[in-house]
Amino acid sequence: MKIDGTRRKLDLKAYKNRHAVEADYETLIDEPFNLYEDGKLALSYVIPEDNLEPLRLACKTIKYTKNFRQGGLKTTSRVFGYEPRKVLRKDYCSVTSLSRDFPKQNSLIIKGASMVGRNYQKVNPELYAYHKAETEAKVGGDWKINDAPFTSGIINENNPLKYHFDSGNYRNVWSGMVVFKEGITGGYLSLPEFNIGITLRDKSILYFDGQGILHGVTPIQRLSEYSKRYSIVYYSLKGIWKCLPLDDEKIRIRRIRSERETNRQARRVTTD
Repeated sequence: MKIDGTRRKLDLKAYKNRHAVEADYETLIDEPFNLYEDGKLALSYVIPEDNLEPLRLACKTIKYTKNFRQGGLKTTSRVFGYEPRKVLRKDYCSVTSLSRDFPKQNSLIIKGASMVGRNYQKVNPELYAYHKAETEAKVGGDWKINDAPFTSGIINENNPLKYHFDSGNYRNVWSGMVVFKEGITGGYLSLPEFNIGITLRDKSILYFDGQGILHGVTPIQRLSEYSKRYSIVYYSLKGIWKCLPLDDEKIRIRRIRSERETNRQARRVTTD
């Protein structure tokens, strides 16, 4: 299905960081569709033919943590793939802790990036080629997820996320979001600028520019204690462009730590 969309002129500041509700849009879409804005493909919602059950199993057997994303967005989630430097907390590029804590599940999630990439290429070959070229040109081989254009991702568990933009991603490319739902109602993706909501069926994939389109998730009604809604979002972080090859990254952080310790010792001597 093809939809021609025009963005409404909204006060986005009034939406940002507030809860999404179904009243924020007029049309709820359940069928696969492509959304066009000014003749350009802006979003694609697909039901892939691939077997996604291994990804579902991985999601169900991971222990999640409550934390905050960039911008202060509270989530119950785990990140995967690669993390860029965070000067105040972890000033070096690294593999996420999921690979250590849940290696089998992490392997399945990482393998899923290839499937998400193949479907991305199928629905938007031109943008996929641009995205892949950006990654090939600017990301070192130690920091890519398999043959996909993605560097990183997040798994959300039962998260009715407030409205936000995905900060830190490459600009003008798509993220791929795989959704699993069991025993829930609600949990729709709200895109108020386009006046639409998307049901996000079980085993569906949504491709869109999360940095350029305001989005949030409506309340999730769990029908039993076993009810779950998972989303696996594969994306590319611009901060990874700064990562050196793995061995050089280790040398760099050892040098920085040594310099910091030397400076601390010098300050102690001066103070004494």
